[in-house]
Amino acid sequence: MTQKQRRGSRAVQAREAAREKAARFVKQEEERLRIAGEAILLQEEIDDFDEETERRVAKLREERNGQLVEKRERFDALVVEMLDTEIPAQQVAERLGISVGQVRTAKRNFDQAVAAVAEQGADESAGAEQAEAPAESDRAAASTPDAAAASQSAAAAYNFPPPGGPVTLPAQDGSPENVEGATLPPGAAG
Repeated sequence: MTQKQRRGSRAVQAREAAREKAARFVKQEEERLRIAGEAILLQEEIDDFDEETERRVAKLREERNGQLVEKRERFDALVVEMLDTEIPAQQVAERLGISVGQVRTAKRNFDQAVAAVAEQGADESAGAEQAEAPAESDRAAASTPDAAAASQSAAAAYNFPPPGGPVTLPAQDGSPENVEGATLPPGAAG
């Protein structure tokens, strides 16, 4: 009978060990489920955050591109304005700290913008002549898109001389307009 008790106690101990292992397994499985749930939620948050960030970046890029176009147009107008002072492209490049190729590109871009403005002005004037009533031409002028106004900003900022009128150049050091106030360097005969 003692042997039956031993076998019984061993069976009880074995069942108890099996229950402990099963409880440990259940606890580990619950922990794994909790971790997996948190990971899935965090992955969804990451995806949402990524989409929102990409949307913001796209909006910022649009704003940047718009501002860059506007600033480049103003820069091109200034380069052309300096070229209109009758100095060579090499000197303009040196004074502005850019290459001669960039000076030529700025002039070409400015000329294209001026041509586009002139072409658009010609199109608008032709449309106004074809209109039957002045009210219709007013409506056509009011419907001009903002994009066209932005492309005209560089050309509008440049002060063109009137056709056939005198061209006024700014006075520079050593020019005849400034001879009275000029001082000669030491050793120069005057």
